[in-house]
Amino acid sequence: MKTLKIILYTFISLIVIYTLAGFFLVPYIAKKEIIKNLDEILTTKTKIEKIYFNPLTLYIEVNNFALVDEEIDEYVVSFDNFSLQFAPFKSIEKRYLSIKNVSLDGIYANIVEKEKGIFNILQLLKNQDKELKNEEIEEVTKVEEESSSIQYLISKIVLKNAYIDYKSLVDEQKYALNLKDINYTIYDLGTYKNSLSSNNLEFILNENSFIKIGGGLKLDPFEAYGQINIKDLKIKEILDFDKTIFNFELNKEANLNLILNYNIELKNGFNMQLSSDLLDISNVKLHQNNKDIASLNNLDIKKVYFDLNAQTINLYDIFIKDLTAKMNLDKNGINFANLVNSSNTTNETNIDENIQPWIVNISNISLNNGNYSFTDNINNTNLSVKNINLNANKLNIVDSLVLLDSANLLTSNAKYQDNTNKFDVSSNKTNLKVTNIKVENSKTNIGNIAVLKDGFEFNENNSKIKLTSKNIDLNLSKLNIFDDISFDNAHLKTTNFNFQELNSKLSVSSKNINLKTNSFLFDKNQNISLKNSELSKTDINLFDASSNIQIDTNNSNLKLSNLNYKKDTLVIGEMQYKDPNIKMNNLESNLKIEAKNIDLNLKKIISKNTFFKIEKTALQNPHISIILPKTTQTKIEQNKEDDKGTNLENKKPFRFVLGPVDIKNMTFDFEDKNLPIPFKTTISKLNGTVSEVKNKANSTSNLEVKGVVDEYGIATITGVVNPNNIKILTDVNMKFKNIAMKSFTPYTAKFVGREIKDGKLELDLNYNITQSNLKAKNNILIKKIVLGEKIESPDAISLPLDLAIALLEDSSNTIDINLPVSGNVDDPQFSIGSIVWKAFLNLMTKAVTSPFSLIGSLFNFSEEEIKSVNFELNESEITPIQQETLDKIAIILKEKDEFAIKISATFNEKKEKESVGKKRVENIKEYLVKDKSINEKQVIIDSNIKKSNQNIDLNIEKIK
Repeated sequence: MKTLKIILYTFISLIVIYTLAGFFLVPYIAKKEIIKNLDEILTTKTKIEKIYFNPLTLYIEVNNFALVDEEIDEYVVSFDNFSLQFAPFKSIEKRYLSIKNVSLDGIYANIVEKEKGIFNILQLLKNQDKELKNEEIEEVTKVEEESSSIQYLISKIVLKNAYIDYKSLVDEQKYALNLKDINYTIYDLGTYKNSLSSNNLEFILNENSFIKIGGGLKLDPFEAYGQINIKDLKIKEILDFDKTIFNFELNKEANLNLILNYNIELKNGFNMQLSSDLLDISNVKLHQNNKDIASLNNLDIKKVYFDLNAQTINLYDIFIKDLTAKMNLDKNGINFANLVNSSNTTNETNIDENIQPWIVNISNISLNNGNYSFTDNINNTNLSVKNINLNANKLNIVDSLVLLDSANLLTSNAKYQDNTNKFDVSSNKTNLKVTNIKVENSKTNIGNIAVLKDGFEFNENNSKIKLTSKNIDLNLSKLNIFDDISFDNAHLKTTNFNFQELNSKLSVSSKNINLKTNSFLFDKNQNISLKNSELSKTDINLFDASSNIQIDTNNSNLKLSNLNYKKDTLVIGEMQYKDPNIKMNNLESNLKIEAKNIDLNLKKIISKNTFFKIEKTALQNPHISIILPKTTQTKIEQNKEDDKGTNLENKKPFRFVLGPVDIKNMTFDFEDKNLPIPFKTTISKLNGTVSEVKNKANSTSNLEVKGVVDEYGIATITGVVNPNNIKILTDVNMKFKNIAMKSFTPYTAKFVGREIKDGKLELDLNYNITQSNLKAKNNILIKKIVLGEKIESPDAISLPLDLAIALLEDSSNTIDINLPVSGNVDDPQFSIGSIVWKAFLNLMTKAVTSPFSLIGSLFNFSEEEIKSVNFELNESEITPIQQETLDKIAIILKEKDEFAIKISATFNEKKEKESVGKKRVENIKEYLVKDKSINEKQVIIDSNIKKSNQNIDLNIEKIK
C-alpha cells in the first residue's frame, strides 16, 4: 500500500513538475535559447515578446517575433502570432505525427535585392556559420533520410494577414512590390495515408491586384489541382521586376484578369493540364525610345486548354479590340525584333526528331479595329493599314502543318509609299475572305479567295503614271503556292478602271470589266499556262491627247484558250473577239471610224522575239463605218524628216506569217461630209479570202473579195500582191457593176457643180505594179446618166457637162471610157488618183472644146469634114460641095437627135454683103430640114452675125 502511495505521489509530482516546467520553465528557456542561438547564427537581432506552451495539450504559441536589422532599424521578418497544436493521442494510436493546427498571424517579410541575385534574406547567416563541415552535412543528410520515413499529418495550417515587401536596388529606378492581406489555409497536409489536402490562398498585390488560389494537394505521389483567380493585375508591376530583359516601356494601366484551372501529377512522370475560364488583357501601350509602338484596348480569350502530356493547346474565341502596331526598320533592325534583350551567348540545341509535335487549335479569332504601320528608314518607304477587322475560324497547327477553315479580313484604308522611287499605292475598303487554307512547310493551298475592294490607286511620279480602279470584285478558287503557283478559277469584276500616262498624254479607261480565267499555272521555271480566259461585256476607252485620237470600245467580248508561255515563246491556241462596238475619232480632223457586230476568230497565235504567226483568221458579220468630216482648213505644210535609218546589220530580221483570212458577210459604210452634199455609200454582203501572208522575200498573197454596193451594185476585187512591198509586185483587178450614179451626186456637185438624177456605173480597174512601174487600165462604163440641177461649189470646174455627156454617149446612152495610166510609184510627184482624175477631166474638156473631133470619131469622120460648111465669095446656094458636108451632119443629127447644130450668118465684110451671109444659113437649114428630113429644132440659126469670112462654122448644142 505504501509503495502504491509512493508511486502515486511520485507520478503526481512528476505531473506537477512536468506541468509547471511546461507552463513556465520551457517557455522561458525556449525564448532565451531561441534568441541566443538565432543571434549567434544570424546577422539580425531577434525579438520575441512571449512564448506559451501547454504541456498537457501540447499547444505552442509564440507572440510578436521579429528579426531586426539594427543597421537600418528595420524588421526583416516578423509575425504577430504563431501557434502549433499537436494531436498526441492520434499520434500514439495511429503511430504517426499528428498536428491539429498550425497558425501564423501577421507575418511580415521585408525582402531587399541589394545586387543582382543577392537578397538580404539570403545574407542572414553569419560568415562562420555559412559552411558546414562534411561530417555535419552527412549527419544532417542522415537525419533527413530518417525523418522522411516518418509519416505525418497536419490537419490545418492557417496563414493570416501576412505582408511581404520586396524592394530591388539593382537599377537606378528602384523597384518595389508588396503582397498584403495574405491569407492561406491548407487542410490535411501530410504523408499519412496519402491524404489529399485542400488549400486556399488569397492576397492583394500592391494596391489593386487581387489573387486567389484554391485547390487540392497530395504529396506522395505529388498531385495538385485547383484554380488561380487573378483580378486587375497591373502587368507593368511584374515586368519591371527585371528591366534588363525587356527593351520597351509598358504603361501603368495595362491590366490582366485571369481564371486558370490547373492539374499537376507526378505519378507517371510529370504531367500538367491547364485551362482558363477567363483570360482578359486590356489597356496595353508599349513605348520604345519615347515613341508609341503598340497598343491594345482589349484581348479576351474565352477559354484556354493546355495539356503538357498530349502536347496540345486549345484556344477558344479570341477577341482582340483596338490593336495598333507601329513597326520600324533602321540600321539596328526591326524594333519589334528587339523587344526582348537577347544574350550574346549561344547554346547549341540538339533537336530530337522523335519528339511529338505540339498541336495548337484555335476555334475563333476576332480582331476589331486594328491598325498597322511599317516605316522602312533604310529604303525610305512606309506602309499603313487602318481599321483592320479580322474573323478567323478553326485554326489548327501541328508542327509545320497549319489548317484554317475560313478567315474574313476587312480594312478601311491601306497605303504604301516609296519616297525613293516616287510612287505610292492606296486602297479603300478591302474585304478579303479565304476558306480552306492549308500550309505545310513552304507549300500553301487555299480553297477559295474572295476580295471586294471599293477603290485602288497607284501613282508613279517619275513617269507620271496614274492607275485607279473602283469596286473590285475578285474570286480565286484552289490557289496553290509552292515551287509553282496555280489556281483553278479566277473571276475579276470592276466597275471602273483608269490608266493615265501624263508624259505621253495617254489615258485608258474601262468600265464593267468582267474577266474569267481557269486552269492557270506559273511554274518554277517561270513558264505560264492558261486553259481559258474570257473578258465579257467590257467597255474600254482610249484617248491619246498628243495625236487627238479617241477610241471607244463598248461591249467587248474576248476569249483566249490554251495559252502557254515558255522560254520567251507565247502560244495562244485560239482567240475570239465578238460583238464589240468600236468608235475611233480623230478630234483634230473629226475623222470617224466605227465598227460593230465583229466576230473575229484567230487560230493558233505564236509570238517570239523575232517571229509572229497567226495560223488562221476568220472575220464574220463585221459592220465598219468611215466618216470623213467636213474640213475647214487644209494643211499645206507637212514636216517630213529624213529617215536616216537604223543600223540593223547585227539585228536578226523579224519574220511574220499571217495565215489565210476568211471574211464573211461584212458591211462597209463610207461617208464623206467634206462635200456640198454629204456622200454616203454602203458595201454589204462582203465575202472573200486573203491567202497566207509572209514577209519572206518573193512571197505573194492572193485576195478575192465580193460584195454588194448600196442596194443593187456588185463589187469584185481579185489579185496578187507582194506583202513585203507592193511596189515589187501588185496585180489587182477591181470590178464594180450596176452602181447607182445618183449616190455620186456629192462628188459631182463638188467638182463639176451638177447633181446626178439617174444612171448606172460600171468600173473595170486593173493595177499592175512590177518593180515600182505602174501600168493601170481604167475602163469606165456609164449608162443612161441624167444630170440634175446646178449646185454652187467653189471647187467646181466650169464645163458644159450636158454637152460633154451627150457627145460621149452612144446610141444606147452609154459612155465607154478607157483611161490607161502609167508611171513610177517611186516618183514623189506620182499620185494614181490625181492622174486618173486629170485624164478624166482632159477627156471631158476635149469633148466640149473639140466636139467635132470626138463626135466625128464615133462616125469615122474627120473633124475637118464636119466642123464647117465652106462657100465661095458671093455664093449662097447649096451645091454638091456643101452637100457633102451637110449630108454627114445629117447622119450625125439623125443618130444624135438630142443634138442641134447652131449656125450664124457669116460674110466677108470687105467683099460681100450681109444678105449673102443670111441667105447661106437659111439655105443650110432648108436643105437639112426639107431634103434630109432633119427636125427643125436640130437646126438653130443664131441672131449674131459674123463678118470674118464666107465659111459657115458649125457649133453643136444639146437640145434643152
